[in-house]
Amino acid sequence: MAWPVVQELGFVLNNISLSEKLPTVFMPVSPPPYLNGGPEEGLSWVIESHIPYVDPEHIAQIIEERLHSPVEDEQQWQFSEE
Repeated sequence: MAWPVVQELGFVLNNISLSEKLPTVFMPVSPPPYLNGGPEEGLSWVIESHIPYVDPEHIAQIIEERLHSPVEDEQQWQFSEE
């Protein structure tokens, strides 16, 4: 279930639209693979900004407005490939 969440966050934070471009980048980070035992143990995700200061509350509000609601409802995150 994690990958649909990562996909949605990547879309919202990296390129929601040309007219609403956020100053953020959502990306994976990892220590060297030989030290962490694989992505299930050592892969993390960060949100970085292109500008010196971005209001985290504003970014949280944008995310909240764009993600499935309620966020806790796992059914909202299930996608069919039909």
